[in-house]
Amino acid sequence: MPSVVAGSVAETKRTLRGTAKFLRGRVAAADRRHAAESLVRHAATVPLLAVPPENGIAAAYYPLGGEIDSRLLVDWLRQVGWRIALPVVEQPNAPLVFRAWEPDARLDEGPFGTRQPPRGSTVCRPHVILIPLLAFDATGYRLGYGGGYYDRTLAAMAEAEHRPVSLGVAFAIQEIETVPHESWDRRLDLVLTERGVLPLRDAPKHKTNGSS
Repeated sequence: MPSVVAGSVAETKRTLRGTAKFLRGRVAAADRRHAAESLVRHAATVPLLAVPPENGIAAAYYPLGGEIDSRLLVDWLRQVGWRIALPVVEQPNAPLVFRAWEPDARLDEGPFGTRQPPRGSTVCRPHVILIPLLAFDATGYRLGYGGGYYDRTLAAMAEAEHRPVSLGVAFAIQEIETVPHESWDRRLDLVLTERGVLPLRDAPKHKTNGSS
């Protein structure tokens, strides 16, 4: 996917989002199934994921639209001992909240077409956050959907001295040369695609000291 030059970062991001959605939507159904299976195979090679900490919590996402299907990956995470949470938008323009979830449990409709655990579900502090995206680059910057929810969430957790590992999950074709970014954009620690775990240049340091 080529980079786009525009008059401002915001304009460039808007242009890139349209291009990224189009290209991601062209991935064939058979390739999507293969990619979902490949995510699990590559995740198993990452010690951080294959050996969870005690009471480890992985915040996943319920795939929407053309996003790479994370459900097989979530099943595998549960098998190796992770507890699963899903993001919840409780307030506009605020950090996400993560609530515990089991794959057979009910999900309510949330903003922007999302599905989220209902009120009353246990609120969790994840050790790892799986993050969907539209595009990413080799330095760990991601192009999201424009709401800024994950950026605010990661910033709030860093300020609270709770630093989960941020793991972008995407198709390999979603990598671009440069994702335009601003001061509030947070870099990913890792990116997992159907081709493997991408070694990011100058990846930010992280530690997992969260608890439920």
